[in-house]
Amino acid sequence: MQAAARLPLLRGLLEDAYGRYFDHAEGHIRLFRGIYPNFPAAAQAMPAWRPAGYDNESSAYRVIDEWLSISEYDYPIMFWLSKLVPECRTLFDWGGNVGLKYFAYRKYLPYPQDMRWRVSDLPAVVAVGRTIAEREGATALEFTTTLDGLAEADILLAAGSLNFIEDPIAMLRALPALPRHFIPCKVPVYERPSKVTLHNMGTAVCLYHLFNRDEFVRGVEQLGYRLVDEWKSSDCSCYIPLHAEYSIPAYSGFYFTRDG
Repeated sequence: MQAAARLPLLRGLLEDAYGRYFDHAEGHIRLFRGIYPNFPAAAQAMPAWRPAGYDNESSAYRVIDEWLSISEYDYPIMFWLSKLVPECRTLFDWGGNVGLKYFAYRKYLPYPQDMRWRVSDLPAVVAVGRTIAEREGATALEFTTTLDGLAEADILLAAGSLNFIEDPIAMLRALPALPRHFIPCKVPVYERPSKVTLHNMGTAVCLYHLFNRDEFVRGVEQLGYRLVDEWKSSDCSCYIPLHAEYSIPAYSGFYFTRDG
C-alpha cells in the first residue's frame, strides 16, 4: 500500500478505499486514519453517523474484560507506584476507565488502608465503573467526571488517556495546585511535529493526539515538574496507513515529580 501510494492516481484510490473501510469497521479493532494539524481539523473528517469518543455505553464496556490484566507497559508504572503508594493518601487516575488499574495493580501492590483511588472519566464510563466498584466491594475506589480533587492528590496517573484530550497541559495549568508525582504512560510521542489522527476503536471514532516528545516533556516541565524516568512500551503502538512516517512503533511512559 505504501509503495502504491507513491503514485498520485493510486494514492487517491487507496485513500478512498481505506477511508470507507475505516468509517464502517466495527468489532475488536484498532485503526487509524489521516494526519491533521489539530482537533478541530480532524473533527471535520469524522464520520458523522458514528458515535464519537467514550461517552456511550458500548465504548464504556469495550475493555471490561481487561480489568484484571497486566501488560508490558504496566510494570514500570507498578515499579514507581510501589515506591510512592505507601505515602499516598489520594491517587487521581485521569481517564482511568472503570478503575482498570486499581483492580489490576492491587494483586501486586499493597494499598494503604486509608488511600483513595479516584478515577476521572466520562459519564457513561463512570456509571459502569461505579456498578463494578459496588459489586466488588471496592470502597476505596471513587469516581468523578471532573478534575475536582486533583489539586489535593499525591499522585496523578494518566494511563493512555492524554492522547484523547485536546489540551491536557492547559487543563493542568489551570488548576490551583498539582500533585507532587505525575505518571503519564501509553503516550504516543515521537520526534516529528505534533499532529492529530482519527482512531476507530470499533465502538466509536475518536480524535487522537500524536505528541512531539520534546514538546510534551517541556510542557510538563513548565508546570513545575522534573523528569525522573522514561521508558518505551512495545505493546502499545499505532500504524497509520498511507502515512507510515507518522506511525509510532512503541509508546512512551514517564515519571515526573515536583520537588519540595
